Amino acid sequence: MAQVPPDSRTSWFFKFCESVLAAMALLNLLLFPLLLMPISFFEKYGQYFKYVLIGMVGVTLLGSLIYVWIWHRREKTNSIHSVLQHAWLQGIIRYWLALSISSYGFAKILKTQFETADYDLDMPLGAIKGMGLTWYYFGYSYPLAVIIGLFQIGGSILLLYRRTTLLGATILLPVMVNIVLINVFYNIAIGAFFNSVIYSLSLVFLLLLYGKRLKLIFWDVIDHLPSIPLGRSWIKHGTRILPIALAFVGLKVGISMRSNDQTLKGTWTVEKLMRNGRAQPATAWLTDRKSWSRIYFAGYEECVFSPNPYRFDPSECLGGSYKFDSLDNKLQVAFYSDDTLRATISNRTAETMRLKGILYGDTLDMQLARLHR
Repeated sequence: MAQVPPDSRTSWFFKFCESVLAAMALLNLLLFPLLLMPISFFEKYGQYFKYVLIGMVGVTLLGSLIYVWIWHRREKTNSIHSVLQHAWLQGIIRYWLALSISSYGFAKILKTQFETADYDLDMPLGAIKGMGLTWYYFGYSYPLAVIIGLFQIGGSILLLYRRTTLLGATILLPVMVNIVLINVFYNIAIGAFFNSVIYSLSLVFLLLLYGKRLKLIFWDVIDHLPSIPLGRSWIKHGTRILPIALAFVGLKVGISMRSNDQTLKGTWTVEKLMRNGRAQPATAWLTDRKSWSRIYFAGYEECVFSPNPYRFDPSECLGGSYKFDSLDNKLQVAFYSDDTLRATISNRTAETMRLKGILYGDTLDMQLARLHR
């Protein structure tokens, strides 16, 4: 694979991009031994890593500018072997990507990534931050983590051979772009985000080396099957739009057919529960599953009455579907236990309301307060 023919010269911008990625690779390799440091080291000095990243970027840009300026000038006088320079720089990029990305792959297989500490498992779901959610989600299935790891390792191996570099970059780029998006939207550590972006940009650079071939494959290839005669051109264009339009319209119609209550939607705490005129003690839920402490309105008709004020356990709860008439303040809950609560809501504000009705032959009077997450 000779990406740069011996008789051609590359632009200053191309040389600069290549040099920046190679310099970043070399500086990143200097930090590779940090993987062997204990967790206490990162807890003590982790706050300074952002300055290290800023310094790396500054050194990389300045060093690359100087290097490319010298390279470009010497190339004009034919006093430098540019093809060999490209070979070295692209080799550094490929081998660095193979080392870095495969290390993440092995981390998944050896269970040093996506492991959730036991104390995190005891935290309420709403209190877990993005990184904790990500780690628990991907760590829930070890086979999935292994598959992702094998893709990273396999793609990295392909990068080590010039003949299979294009295939390796094609396999790894979708994986890395997905990781970049997760790092952005789930607030993963800045170091992980920085690395994922640099890896992705490097893979894009390797793919662009084969730009003409990729254009030939994905754009210039002509389908040799005969065109289906559909008459006028607008009919053919319409049939292309039809599948996408049907997918959207079908989903919108399905959503519109289900009522989406936003008035009651949320979690409500039962501040006071009266059953048949008698106030239920605060600890009644310990022995009576009908002494509810929380009521969940899910919006799309689903409703759950829960006795436990600290956690949600489906086996303890009473669930069903509900309909709420906000004009008449009438609430009807059809429970899956074949009974129905017909209630009236009064004193309703954005934060509080009073619910009165009959369920299982008992007269209920509940004072509710909205719980903010």
